Amino acid sequence: MSTNDDTFLLAIRGILKAKTLAEARDTHNATAGHPDGVAAARALGDLSHSVYVEMADTEGKAGELLILDLWNSFDGFQKFFSDKQVQAGGAMIFESRDPTVWTRARDIRGLTLPIPMGKEACCVGLIRGLARSREAARAAFDALAAGTINAARMAGQISHEVFFLAPSSASPATPGAAPETIEAIEILGVDVWMDADGMRRFYAEPKHLAPLAGLFVAPPITSMWKRPSGSWVEW
Repeated sequence: MSTNDDTFLLAIRGILKAKTLAEARDTHNATAGHPDGVAAARALGDLSHSVYVEMADTEGKAGELLILDLWNSFDGFQKFFSDKQVQAGGAMIFESRDPTVWTRARDIRGLTLPIPMGKEACCVGLIRGLARSREAARAAFDALAAGTINAARMAGQISHEVFFLAPSSASPATPGAAPETIEAIEILGVDVWMDADGMRRFYAEPKHLAPLAGLFVAPPITSMWKRPSGSWVEW
């Protein structure tokens, strides 16, 4: 079975400008979720748009927001986000934000499993860090995926994918960057889950993430996210 290897990921993590999630949702739906903007994005290659909040967030108070978009046209992506109205919409949603573009690590083992009836993709686990080399990343993440697939599925995992930071997204401020790590490459691991408690238990078990020991130049950034309550525009 082949996959669509031309897709890439846009990840935007930022602090919401609104004081409540309800206000943030209304702003998001009026800007990123406006029907005309959605139609324009999809016509230019935006395949999906998913929204998450931190696991600890509640409806009463806004904190951070995570947006994950899959695209399959870099020219379309650049054209869309060069639009001043689109940029203004982003500024209305976020007080500050970190947008990054990621390409699929095609040589690293991943998985996508069916979602059982009555279940849904409720949450996401991320790990981001500077790996010592592409070869080290492949060995570590392949061992992780091969060794934990059954336990991860039992805990409610739907998919596991690894991405490399696109060259245009690289920044001198990348955490852990050092002159001697010229082979190092920034990595993003994205796990989608259908059980929040199962996700927490899986990540809390040291043996599950043991294959990643020694991979990163500096401690990676890990985070867990959930679908927000209310009707956020997604596709």
